Amino acid sequence: MRNLLMTLIFLAALPCAAQQKRVKSEESLFLDLQKTGLGSLTEFEEKKKFLETVKLEKQKIQGKMLDNVYENAFEYYRQGNYEDAKDLATKILSIDPNYQDAQMLLEASNQLRGSLRPGMSEKIMIEDRFKSALSYYNEGRIVEAHRKMEEVVKLSPNNIKAKYWLAKMKDDLREYYSEKGAEAYKDRDLKGALDHFYNALLIRPRDAGTVEWITRVEDELRAQKANDKLKEALEFYAQGKLRSAYEGLQRALEIQPGDPKAGKLMAEVKLEIENGYLASGKKLYGARKYIAAIGEWDKAKPYTANMSYLNKLISRAREQMKLEADEKKRRAAEAARRAQAEEEARAREEAERKKAEEEARRKGVSVEDVVKKPQGVSEENRLASQQHYLEGLKYFQNSNYEKARDEWTIARQLDPGNADAGAGLKRIEQILSGGQ
Repeated sequence: MRNLLMTLIFLAALPCAAQQKRVKSEESLFLDLQKTGLGSLTEFEEKKKFLETVKLEKQKIQGKMLDNVYENAFEYYRQGNYEDAKDLATKILSIDPNYQDAQMLLEASNQLRGSLRPGMSEKIMIEDRFKSALSYYNEGRIVEAHRKMEEVVKLSPNNIKAKYWLAKMKDDLREYYSEKGAEAYKDRDLKGALDHFYNALLIRPRDAGTVEWITRVEDELRAQKANDKLKEALEFYAQGKLRSAYEGLQRALEIQPGDPKAGKLMAEVKLEIENGYLASGKKLYGARKYIAAIGEWDKAKPYTANMSYLNKLISRAREQMKLEADEKKRRAAEAARRAQAEEEARAREEAERKKAEEEARRKGVSVEDVVKKPQGVSEENRLASQQHYLEGLKYFQNSNYEKARDEWTIARQLDPGNADAGAGLKRIEQILSGGQ
């Protein structure tokens, strides 16, 4: 943004008509950005992408504005106003030091500034640059020759001789980059080769031979990168780092989607990762840690080739959670019912005791003479019956219904009036017959 503000400041030095036209163009660019419907940005990645887009747009706007300023600077140069041309070129370079045309214009303006006969001085300067370009060319320094001749054509657009030599040098430069690319390819420097061939393509965009070279080198470079990623993944796999191996294989397949070796290893790695999560989940399931088991099976989903099996395991765990929750509620309700029954029995006993005491006082006899002794069940059997009932209750709570039934059956035999044991036996019969 600072660079944009600096650009806007020195635009004030330009001719009024040109300035007004550019300012309007710049305002429209900003308005176009403001009209873009971006909505609210909440996710980090969205914000990051948006900031990158803004940065690119700012660079585009800055580049367009600098090009406009350069056109004005070059116009000053053509008019012989080398001082203003120099100033604008300097300001362009203060914003973008890599703006080569501005550097060229600055050097030319400095050379011609203050000349008594600027027209003659320019011709001499152009001729010197032309000779320098030819000298480079004769020495075989094609890159420098092309760059110097390009400067001559830019500073003197109507120079037919310079245009001819520039066209000739372009062909030679394309050949130079092609040869360099072939040499780099022979040395297996694929990235360097690709750089040279792309430079050749920039000079002659439709050259079929260059396109063919680029296609071949890019294919080999992709294969090389994929192979490097595959080797890295194999090392992780050998170390037992399955997740790292998986991620490495993903990158390899992104570079070379149809690679058979990477595809085969990926299948093996995914199966091992899945089996690890499956085993962990089953162990947790056996320990009745159903939520943790479901979590492990969910982790296996990105690696499985049998999603239906995982979904069945998860459904079974959820059903078991529901069954145990229901059983827990039932037991709680049963315990509450027994506690209420015991409380009611104690209340009845207390009421009978008080009644017996009242009757004993009225008759003038002891309480023992009034209270009726239960017939047929000794106190020893009643206590033993209660003990067997409690043992059966433990088995019942652990879902061992057969053992619970045995204990409660003994409890009823010792004390036929043991209502809790009778109710427990009825409940077991309901469960075993399929009723709830």
